[in-house]
Amino acid sequence: MSSDLTNGSGFGKGYDYPPSVGERVGQRLGAVAKRAAQRLLRAALGTIGQCDAALHGARQQAPLTPTTFHPRRILIIRTDLLGDVVMTLPTVAALHHAYPAAEIDLAVLPSVAPLMRGQPGIARVIACDPNAWAGASLHPAGRRKVMATIRELRAAHYDLVVSVCGDVASILARLTGAPRRVGFAGEGYAHLFTDAVPGRRFTLGMHEVAYGLRLAERAGATPPEAGDSARLPALAVDDAARARVAALLAAAGVRPGQPIVALHAGSGNGAAKRWPLPAWARLADLLLDGEDAAVILIGAPGDKPLATEVQRRMRQPARALDLTGQTTLPELAALLAACAVVVSGDSGPLHVAEAVGTRVVAIHGPTDPAESGPVTPDALIVRRDLWCSPCYDSRATATCRFHDPICMKGIGPAEVLAATRAQLRAACDMVQRD
Repeated sequence: MSSDLTNGSGFGKGYDYPPSVGERVGQRLGAVAKRAAQRLLRAALGTIGQCDAALHGARQQAPLTPTTFHPRRILIIRTDLLGDVVMTLPTVAALHHAYPAAEIDLAVLPSVAPLMRGQPGIARVIACDPNAWAGASLHPAGRRKVMATIRELRAAHYDLVVSVCGDVASILARLTGAPRRVGFAGEGYAHLFTDAVPGRRFTLGMHEVAYGLRLAERAGATPPEAGDSARLPALAVDDAARARVAALLAAAGVRPGQPIVALHAGSGNGAAKRWPLPAWARLADLLLDGEDAAVILIGAPGDKPLATEVQRRMRQPARALDLTGQTTLPELAALLAACAVVVSGDSGPLHVAEAVGTRVVAIHGPTDPAESGPVTPDALIVRRDLWCSPCYDSRATATCRFHDPICMKGIGPAEVLAATRAQLRAACDMVQRD
């Protein structure tokens, strides 16, 4: 992988060097075939949903309210990436406030589950990936695992299911057997929700947090007003994870009380969301030159080639601490909580950082910060106002259609350095006042 990152752009394969004619034709045919298959599947499952509704006598039901609806168990489905799950936490809190006697479970991807276990308001975390069920069902062991998950969900006897993601989640919601199922109509197959909200993400002009709260409102909760801290994602940090991270930092040579700036160069949903690797290297050098702060590189194990390439391009690579892939998710949250500032593109660690109360600098290009950016008032967002940006929607990974993501290339290290220094000064000033 690292060989794909050594071109001048620092983005990797597919940028600066456009695909060949054959590759472009293949990509176009693949996209057309995918859309046709999706339309066929939607039509087929919509017909099944319509028959299911007719067989079970579906009818208009009374609105869900805390005075008329008293659920014992609620399931929230968010089988999405890490940042999306973190931005769903205000939805969990709103439903917990509306139905304090109910147990609220959360269905998430197996990779995200460790961070969600033990979070306030969540009784149980169910790790599953319904997006992989079609492939898993081709093998006996996979079929047994899928059926075991469905039996587990049905045995819980949920009174209410809230689907905060995708078409496949609407199938999962129906399979639970819950009598009330809430989701956006544009993100579910026809007739699978009993309480559908019109629209879908990236067409409603709202932030991911507000998107989830709209569903909570349909389920009977009262969303917090704008400016209310209850609208901000909040993660509790495990004490054992804090202790392990403290030992890790001490072993790496970070002095007690020394401010830490974390840099995250990765992106799990498309290379176009990444800031160029040479720019990350330059930012790290400038911080080490001008600040008495520890600079650490963070990320998942899959981000290791990116961090290695950043260090390779630095003037003083040995002074940056590469902790990429050395922490579990609970430990990553503890590590980010120990930082003064976290600098990242639109990524999961960015949202984890602000959910644990750390100041962030967010670098945005193809994604719209009004829809997926940080929500804390003290966050700083760096981006270029270009005619083609933002361009991302939920139908694919973030890929520049021009093979030249100038929305990210056009952001200079000096600009990000200024924002990082401002956040560092503010964070250190808060520590001194405390």
